[in-house]
Amino acid sequence: MSINGKILALAMGLMAAMGCGLSSAYAGQIYLNGLALGGGIGAGNVSVQSFQARKFSTTIKQEYDFSCGSAALATSGFVLRTWERAAPAATLPPAAGTLPTTPGRTLVVLELSGGNDGLNTLVPHADPAYHQLRPTLGVTNPIDLDGEVGLHPNLTRLAARYHAGQVAIVEGLGYTPPDLSHFQSLEVWWTAQRPDGSPGWLGSYLDATVGYENPLAAIGLGGQPAPALLGQQSFATTIDDASGLQPRPPRWTAPTDSLVASWAGFSPAHVDTRPLVGQVERAVGLTTKARDRLDQVLSPGAAPTPKAAAGGAYTASTVVDSLTLAAQLIKSPLAPHVVYVNGVGDFDFHEGEAQRQPALLSDVDQGIEALFNGLGANADGVLLITTSEFGRRAAENGSGTDHGTANVHFVVGSRVKGGRYGEPPSLTKLDANNNLVPTIDFRSHFATGLSWLGVEDTQPVLGGQFSPAAVLT
Repeated sequence: MSINGKILALAMGLMAAMGCGLSSAYAGQIYLNGLALGGGIGAGNVSVQSFQARKFSTTIKQEYDFSCGSAALATSGFVLRTWERAAPAATLPPAAGTLPTTPGRTLVVLELSGGNDGLNTLVPHADPAYHQLRPTLGVTNPIDLDGEVGLHPNLTRLAARYHAGQVAIVEGLGYTPPDLSHFQSLEVWWTAQRPDGSPGWLGSYLDATVGYENPLAAIGLGGQPAPALLGQQSFATTIDDASGLQPRPPRWTAPTDSLVASWAGFSPAHVDTRPLVGQVERAVGLTTKARDRLDQVLSPGAAPTPKAAAGGAYTASTVVDSLTLAAQLIKSPLAPHVVYVNGVGDFDFHEGEAQRQPALLSDVDQGIEALFNGLGANADGVLLITTSEFGRRAAENGSGTDHGTANVHFVVGSRVKGGRYGEPPSLTKLDANNNLVPTIDFRSHFATGLSWLGVEDTQPVLGGQFSPAAVLT
């Protein structure tokens, strides 16, 4: 039997074993050591694709259409995708169990893709230079925190948590030399600025802690897979909405043809048929286990998301939806170590920023509140951090801001020592491109998240020793 025939047979057998679908309205996807498997209501094809570890691009190699034998379930199916790294990893991963991990804790990462404008999120309203740089886009009514800075007026709930001592604000995060390309900078953040071919930083955490043992150790929520979760000997589950699992370009990108052009030169990896079948067979077994567990968590008896309560399904389209679902997952007996939220909103504000950013920050504000309110007694075991590939240029461009460098990020939780941390970049001493100069390596922000999970030795995960901010109690 050909490789494609074997993959199709595996998919058909898995469909039969699963009854052609889940009882819940969610869809899921598994990433396993270069393999990806997905499934859910409404999906109806099998795709064999190749994965670029350095760039998240996909090329469909073969596709088969099929439906279940039962007429009542004709629209249900299971999507199986096999992926391969374009190049071997730079180094072998540490064995599972090499690093400790603290039980009962979850790290939630909220990725604000596109490059959020930190200066209009944490507003230096007392600095005259801010008003000179932002004569029309400057925020005039921030929620004052200390007489020097204030939060955007649409972050009222976050401001209340800050005054309650549950929000740490880390200023000046970035890396050098800066790269103002979305894709290059995202790669830097996803891999912790390690050599080409390196796994995601949280993938390395999974490799060194749980390995293949826990199929729900890390869950991605959003419209596309999270490369930060991709490891070498571990896997993660990505939950997308019921419309299907085909990875979508980030919302802030240009049309698909421009996106593909930007990835030119990264050709699809060659699929070696001999080891692939064995990998797929192993992945199918683990996927079935993970899907069974997900079905327990996302069962009809579980607390519904806002859209589900209104008669709809989770859509992976907003921060509120994703963080509400995150709370549901964390409250289950199978709480993940990591929840990664991405693909929720366009934070690339070249134009129309005065109209667009307030709505997005309101979604962030409501989403973070929904997470911690939804967690109830489980809140003490959860830490949320925000990320974004870069900030914005200090000066406005008219109706928006261009790609920048240093940025501000949040650490939120009941075990946080609230306050301001780091060093705010100077608004008068800019770099040669008139961008802010970072004052803190962004990997120290990751080190804070790792410290929460019980990992103090950051070398195996981040490629070096980085000290966390002293924000945890």
